[in-house]
Amino acid sequence: MNWTGSAMGLTDLQSLTARSRILLIGLAGMENAGKTTFLALLYSLLRRGQSINHYRFAGSYTLSGWELITSFLTFENGSNQVTFPPHTSRNAGRIPGLLHLALKTEADYLLDVVFTDAPGEWFNEWRSYQQADNAVGAEWIHHHGDGFLLFADCEELAGINRGITRTNIQMIADRLVVNLGSRPLGLVWSKSDVENNRPAMREKIQSHIQTKAPQHYQEFSVSVMQNDPQWHQQVLQAVGWLLDTIEHAADQQVPTIPLADTDDLFLLRRSVLV
Repeated sequence: MNWTGSAMGLTDLQSLTARSRILLIGLAGMENAGKTTFLALLYSLLRRGQSINHYRFAGSYTLSGWELITSFLTFENGSNQVTFPPHTSRNAGRIPGLLHLALKTEADYLLDVVFTDAPGEWFNEWRSYQQADNAVGAEWIHHHGDGFLLFADCEELAGINRGITRTNIQMIADRLVVNLGSRPLGLVWSKSDVENNRPAMREKIQSHIQTKAPQHYQEFSVSVMQNDPQWHQQVLQAVGWLLDTIEHAADQQVPTIPLADTDDLFLLRRSVLV
């Protein structure tokens, strides 16, 4: 296990599986869409004593990693200016940085949750060519993820590149819904403090994703700003919705019971008694 507290690698993830079932939450989106800032805000809220729905914070093997990205949201030297975590480097390797949270339910059930912190350039490559060398990390997230948050940058959707931004978001969504099955997909409107002066852009993205008919889909509006208290709460609600949906789907899975073999007298006897 990685006792440095930094972001995990794949070897650390394999070690963690010995303790409990791991839920992997994949964050997807273009560069600078707010994925790392979302994670920083999530941890900042947990550090201030808030909970993710009925899941409460119970520790982390990557505290240093969380503290590193959250430090950029902390006011220093009397300044009231918000800064943001640095851009996640595209040289992060072929497996994304992994940030761990141990959560406990009201019944004291331990849940290990791992969030991906991957560069947006991976998804930029992945949206256009799934087999691209620089898309391996994004493909890994899609293959192994238990649930996903797709980030739509409201600032870019209101800017001069809004058409390209919309197309890119829709193309990533198209990749995510392939073989999605019962895995939940949340659409996160990041930087929601930016005025929505182009509502048609958002409506087209919503319509595009909804036509793909994901089984479990929900939207959330978030921002580091505090103009609307719901923006912070929806960070917690987005993660809570993912966890609840994943856990509910797991509860609905009925184990396969093999049929009795006519040569197996024990199983035949059991089937008669039942």
